Parts: sequence; C-alpha cells; structure tokens
Amino acid sequence: MVPYFSALEQKKVVEKKDFGPIDYDAPVELEKTDKKKIGLGAQIGVGVAVVVFGLVFALGDFLPSGSLSPTEDTAATTNKLSKEEKASLQTRLKEYEATLSNSPKDSTALEGAAVTLAELGEYTRASTLLQDLNKEKSSDPEVFRLLGEVKYELKDFEGSAAAFKVSSSMSKDLKFEVLRGLTNALLAAKKPDEAVQFLLASRERMNVDKPDTKAGSSATETNPQVDPIQVELLLGKAYSDWGHISDAVSVYDRLISSHPNDFRGYLAKGIILRENGKAGEAERMFIQARFFAPDKAKAFVDRYSR
Repeated sequence: MVPYFSALEQKKVVEKKDFGPIDYDAPVELEKTDKKKIGLGAQIGVGVAVVVFGLVFALGDFLPSGSLSPTEDTAATTNKLSKEEKASLQTRLKEYEATLSNSPKDSTALEGAAVTLAELGEYTRASTLLQDLNKEKSSDPEVFRLLGEVKYELKDFEGSAAAFKVSSSMSKDLKFEVLRGLTNALLAAKKPDEAVQFLLASRERMNVDKPDTKAGSSATETNPQVDPIQVELLLGKAYSDWGHISDAVSVYDRLISSHPNDFRGYLAKGIILRENGKAGEAERMFIQARFFAPDKAKAFVDRYSR
C-alpha cells in the first residue's frame, strides 16, 4: 500500500506546526478530514508543489528581482532529502512502476509515479509520465498544473506557462498554486507585461467573487486557498520585472498601509528600494520587516534582506 503522504509532505506538516501562519502552503492535516473522501490523486498531487516551491516560506516566489529565485529554493530543498526519505520515495516509485507494467494507462499510478519522480528531482521522466496522464485525464486541471510545475523545473518556461494557462481555464475557482506558477513561468519567459495583466484580472475576479472582502485579508470564503496579500506581492514582483518600479512600490505601499503589522510588504519594498540604489530607505524597511516578523521568520527576513 502506497502511503497517503510522502516523507517530505509529512515533514512539511510538522514544520507548519512550528512556524504557525508563516507556512502558507502546507496541506491540511488528514486528522481533520475524512481520509476516505480524499482521492489518491488529490493527495499525491500536492507533492510536486512541495518540491518545486520549497518546504517552508518560499518567499522567493513573491519578492521582487534581486531576491532568491524559486529555482534556488528548489535546489536547496532537493539537497535536503535524507537517505531514508530518498529510499522511501524510491520504494514508492517501484510500487507505481509495478502497477504500470501491468496497466500502462492506470491514471492513479501514472500520477503517483510522476509526482514521486519530481520529488526525487527526475523531472524529465516526470514530464513524460504527465504527458501520458494528459491522454487519460485530459479535462483534469490538476494534471496540467503538475505539468506546468515540472516543465518549470526543466526550464521550459513557455511550456510551463501554457500548461498553467490550461489549468487556469479549466478551474472554476482561482487556485493559488496556478496563480503563482503561471506568474513565475511568464516572468521566466520574459513576459512580465502578460504576468501583470493576468494578476490584475485575477485580483478583479477575486473582488467580483466576494465584493465585501477587504484587499489583503487572509483568504476568501470563495477561494480559501488564495491569500490576497500573496497576490499583491506577486503583482509587485511582476511590475518590478517589467521595469515599472514606481508601480511596484505603489503596490507595496498599499499593502503596508492596509496591513501595517504584516512584515511581507516592508520586506518586498526594502528589496526593490535596495536594488534601485536607495540603501538608506531600504534598510528602514528591513528594520520594520524584522520588527513585525514572527521570531521564527526573522532568519528568513535576514536571508532576503542581506
């Protein structure tokens, strides 16, 4: 029997307990849900996000140019696999491969093997299996999301963006993994203007879905997986990559004004000021970010503000 969650995913849940609200991406603990109601594909589907975007607090996805990139965070995460975790993943992969040897079109085994390969850093093989899975589940937005993440790791940014766009068009609700993935793929493909337009449209869609939601609240009832603050941070990053520095700073200023106790706006503004030669103003922002950051997040602030 293949375990519901890999060692990496279990580790992520443990770290969520330590970091509290700092870990925005950790899956909900199974004890709080009915395991029988969760399909295996949905359970293993979060695995690629764990690998591609880092275990905890992958701020590089949200901060403007000059901060660490998602790929750098990924490399650090992959290198942290212990021998036991790697052995567990390889055992799980063999089980999926055994199923596929008898049933090559088994969609659960295809997805499981693809996700496990991605966790092991074997993205080329993972991409091939996801292409096969697309033939079996051509209307599943999750499959295209996973393909987008794997293609990003292969530096096929055009292909990654295309896959995320298909996933977005198929989904009834906004999915933050898709928002973040498509934004990063478009920026890597040197299409920041398209990323800005996509994020502005997504923000408008969020406002239409729940017009009474205050910009920057933790989440909406309609889109519980989408944190509007993170969307604003992505928008600021896209403006920064586009060279529209004043627009990016305006995004961060609004974020600081609406959420003065949230350190993320200060940190992002500090980085963009530093990268544009305003070291003194940047340091004041970093001081504010360190002050408001939870104790266990201060090291991350130092990492991105150095």
